[in-house]
Amino acid sequence: MNGSDTFNTAEPGSTVGAQVGQMHNSQIYVVGPDEPPEREYEVGCHYLADGVPSKAREHLERARARGFEGPEVLFHQALALLSKRSYRDLTKEDKAVLANLSVRGVSVSRDGWRRGLGVVFTLLSCVDGSNGDTGAAVAELEALPATQRDLILRHLDLVLTGGMKQSVWHRVRENAKEARFSNDRVNRVWAYFEAEPAGPRTEHPKPYSISGRDFFGGLLLAAASLFPVAIMTGSALSQGSLTALLACLTMLVFGPVAGWHVASWHHRHRRRLALAHAYGYGRSPSPPPKGGFAEQVEREFDHYFAKYAPDPLTRNAWSERTKGVRRCLRDEVVRIYRETGVEADQVKWLIRFLVRDVRKRLRTGQPVEPEEIHRVDSALKLRCAVLCLFTAAATTAVVGIALQQAPVSTAGCLLFTVIAARFAVPLWLRIHSERRRFGEESQERKAVDAARKAEYERWRNKLGRLRPHEDEMEAWLSADKTLILEETLMSHRLVWHEIVAHAFLPTPKRPCRSAHVSKGPWRYSRYEIRVFLVTEEGVREATAVLDFSRSRWRTTSRKNYRFDAVSSVQVEIASTRRYTLNITLNNGPSESIVVSEAPNLDAVVDEESQSEAPDINLETAGFSHTLRVLEGIAAEGKPWFGRAVEPPSADPSDPPAAA
Repeated sequence: MNGSDTFNTAEPGSTVGAQVGQMHNSQIYVVGPDEPPEREYEVGCHYLADGVPSKAREHLERARARGFEGPEVLFHQALALLSKRSYRDLTKEDKAVLANLSVRGVSVSRDGWRRGLGVVFTLLSCVDGSNGDTGAAVAELEALPATQRDLILRHLDLVLTGGMKQSVWHRVRENAKEARFSNDRVNRVWAYFEAEPAGPRTEHPKPYSISGRDFFGGLLLAAASLFPVAIMTGSALSQGSLTALLACLTMLVFGPVAGWHVASWHHRHRRRLALAHAYGYGRSPSPPPKGGFAEQVEREFDHYFAKYAPDPLTRNAWSERTKGVRRCLRDEVVRIYRETGVEADQVKWLIRFLVRDVRKRLRTGQPVEPEEIHRVDSALKLRCAVLCLFTAAATTAVVGIALQQAPVSTAGCLLFTVIAARFAVPLWLRIHSERRRFGEESQERKAVDAARKAEYERWRNKLGRLRPHEDEMEAWLSADKTLILEETLMSHRLVWHEIVAHAFLPTPKRPCRSAHVSKGPWRYSRYEIRVFLVTEEGVREATAVLDFSRSRWRTTSRKNYRFDAVSSVQVEIASTRRYTLNITLNNGPSESIVVSEAPNLDAVVDEESQSEAPDINLETAGFSHTLRVLEGIAAEGKPWFGRAVEPPSADPSDPPAAA
């Protein structure tokens, strides 16, 4: 759907289409009122794996409050408190919770989860001023089972700094390289951004247009036409000659057969004219309204007819050849899906299927054009001509003989028959054609409906099989960010010993495709990843444009500035859906970065989900930590990083304030 607040963040001069997105229904974040605390824990783990630690904390705390305890729960709760945050970002309440988890985690048991929890607190002791043994902490981390070790490396990414980060960086980097293309990423990511397909529909046949009054009138006209014929036939037979008998038999036998062939010819001609009208032949169809459903459907048909052209060398001929059928299919799709709340993206599966069917029919020599589909073959024309000739000759003989026997009555009957037939024949041709049309279209609809249902099930099953899970999407994005960070470190010739703090700011790069699951964060097919590296001398910033679908990126800019160069950092909240970060330098223009903006889609989402969406999107982007680093630079500069800052108690769900 188009919205009034659609904006363009692409390069100057580029064009961005309607800002839309897809929402997939999912139960992975839903906890029913009667479900056990284990379900709260499961949903909390889902949120943590999917990059939303604040929601993970809520569910894990509720699971513990309802009596679900254990080292695995404590381990995941500790990770949820530390994920996407540095030690500076922790509030007093957070540290109190960690202290409580540390006490509860004391046990002689040495299972992997409790060992992992112990390593988490050993690592924290190395960054909280307790002067822990960094070497011993890293050794304990390396000795952990892979499951716990990889979770700690992922979620304590911003906690580990300096030499400790350098010690584990090779492991982090190798994990990212392994995860980057894992689970057949390149062949599956596209399915995440595909719309949920709209159910198959077929157009019902036009209603039978012959009323009871028409049928009754046809019977009267038929009787009025045939009764005089019967009188003339009787008059001819009264002569008693063999010629009269043969003429009457010929007329009575060949007449109905000739009438059937004429009716068949007329029916096919009538259907051909109707299909030609649907193809737009003989008229000038008006273009669909701009920006509407019809225009979007037409654009998709044009795209796929061009994409599925049988031979690139004959693309223009293919486009011209299929102009009529393309218009007819477009109009049908628009009619059956318009005013139903269905978006054009949801019927792309049907459009592709229809285009492939046209290509298949042309390749196999099946008819496509109206004169081909409803062609009157030469055999029918010949039979019709011969039968009509015999009927006309026999009728002429019968009328001639009857005129000899009863000239006055025969002349009157002939005149009455001609007048009645003038109205009876067209009416009965229409009645016959309508009955056949309705029957044929009903049969065609059954075949079309079955084919579309089969294609719908095939496409839906394919999407269900290929569509990545949320944890896969987050793991792939995390791997890309890690490797972009590695490239940034190498380009600036920095090692972790020189890094005081680092931060990421991933934002959507328009134009791009977007989608999310219900109650989950938005994902994008293209990102703009900003990396901030804080050293003792200043800030290094690098920006990379990431093609998430292919895991390819290119660095578009690098900036270096001193601490005192940052004049101000401000967050502008234009609406509940759009957050913009404004960074102003003393010696340069301000930079506006749209951090979070949900596409205009969620009319069907409940009010609570809409209110949570901005916070979830900001947290998935790691915005709070990045904002805190930039605010510290703008407010105090280098001294801010030289001392341990105890942040005030705050509700992490509150929107960030302007600095």
